[in-house]
Amino acid sequence: MSPDLAARLEALGQQIGATWMVGFENFDGGHPFIEVSEGPTYRLVAYERGQRLFAKETRELDEILYWALYEVTWTMAYGWAVRHPVEGEEQRFTAFRRQEELLGTLDPRWASRARASRPS
Repeated sequence: MSPDLAARLEALGQQIGATWMVGFENFDGGHPFIEVSEGPTYRLVAYERGQRLFAKETRELDEILYWALYEVTWTMAYGWAVRHPVEGEEQRFTAFRRQEELLGTLDPRWASRARASRPS
């Protein structure tokens, strides 16, 4: 675990009122977690029933922060969309907008980046 990375994640999570944060332990069940190795090299990884679902690797601190907060804000945004349905709109689009708001609170570039990757 990286104490500096953990502190940054915690501070960003508090800034948006996150009730959970991507951590540094594998809890399986598809929950993403971060591995840090020499360099440092950061990996966002998730396993389900012992099978790796995905793994992304970077040497950039900002990139691992974005990936982790993207996961956290998606969970928050989808929960919010379920509780605040918009008539005539698919929940995922309500969630996309909410996620962009949350990410924009942390870094406007992150909101733009998420928006650019959305289906229209």
